[in-house]
Amino acid sequence: MLSMIFFSETTFATGVTPSSFAPAGVWIKLLINFHRPKLDCASGFGLCFDVSWGFEENLGAYSAKNLCAVRGQLNSQNQLLIEVSEAALTSYDGGSALPYFKDKRTMSIVDAYTLSDETCKALQSSSGITIRPGNYPLSYQNGVYTIVFQL
Repeated sequence: MLSMIFFSETTFATGVTPSSFAPAGVWIKLLINFHRPKLDCASGFGLCFDVSWGFEENLGAYSAKNLCAVRGQLNSQNQLLIEVSEAALTSYDGGSALPYFKDKRTMSIVDAYTLSDETCKALQSSSGITIRPGNYPLSYQNGVYTIVFQL
C-alpha cells in the first residue's frame, strides 16, 4: 500500500509545472513615456525610454514629467523584458496607457525606437538596442504587466 502511495505521488508530480519566477539577472529602473516617438513623444501610444537612477521613493517626482516608472532587463535570449505595475499605469497620465495593457495578450508598437546609449549601457548591452514595429507578447500576473521585446 505504501509503495502505491509513493508511486502515485511521482506520477502526479510529472504534470506539475513550476511556478514562474522573475528571470535572474540585473533589473534597472526605466522611465517610459507611453507616446509615439514620431509624434515627439507627446501623443498616441508608443514607447519613449529614459534611464532612472536612484531610489523608489524618488520616482514620484517623475510623474509630473509625464513619465511612468518601470523596470527592465536584457536577458540571455536577446530579449528586452519590461515590467510595469498596474498601479503605475493607473497613475501615469490619468491612466491613458492602461487600456493598451488591460486584458491584452500582445502589445502593438507602430514606431521603431532606439534606446539611448546610456540606457543600453545600463542594460549591459554591448551594442545599440532598437525596438522594431510589431506585436509583442504581454502577460499579467500579480498586478504586474510584462512585455517581451525580441530584439
